[in-house]
Amino acid sequence: MAVDNVSFTSRINFVNGITFDSKFLRGTYVDFRTESDISNFQYFNLPWFRKKMRGDIVCADEFYTDGVRTCTSGGIIDLKTGKCAGFHFYDCQENFNKVNKILESLFALVPNPDRALILGSKKLTGSQYSIQMFEEIIKGLKAKIDKVTVFKEHIFPYSESDLHYNLKNDTWTIHSMFRPITDIKVYSVDSDSKLKSCFKKVEIADGDNVYFI
Repeated sequence: MAVDNVSFTSRINFVNGITFDSKFLRGTYVDFRTESDISNFQYFNLPWFRKKMRGDIVCADEFYTDGVRTCTSGGIIDLKTGKCAGFHFYDCQENFNKVNKILESLFALVPNPDRALILGSKKLTGSQYSIQMFEEIIKGLKAKIDKVTVFKEHIFPYSESDLHYNLKNDTWTIHSMFRPITDIKVYSVDSDSKLKSCFKKVEIADGDNVYFI
């Protein structure tokens, strides 16, 4: 489905958790679990859970994912042909060792994307592949796509993001939360200053616009 009045820009809305959970848990769910995870945990093999799972890359006009912490998530978009794909990659050794294959699978679904958004990663003990994997994936995206918006590395240990994309109106909706170590209050990103408090690096691609709803 091609987008009407293509402008080759994306709208990026940051919302609070209540708004995201009530309005944006819709479309195709992007899961981050690897086949090893599924094999190792009996819970993941329950029929209702299997039905929910759609894979760590999905091709759909509307998709969402949640609980992005040390993982790498986002999507690539081709507005000319109306194709897009969302992704959510767990930062495990299994995925890190096959980053090139992951990128090949992604571009097989959307061969000529105009734009992309990438979000995630966190520096935590026990998450040794998180930052490295994010950097490898973003390198692969930027090698093929000129316009890439980046939200890199959740700064605080207690922080995570949820995201949704709708091709029809070319809009990303993101809920990002964080809690400083010295504070008991949890904050949602609702301003430019909080956005910079949540992520170590923010790069907005030319033409993309960020709004705090």
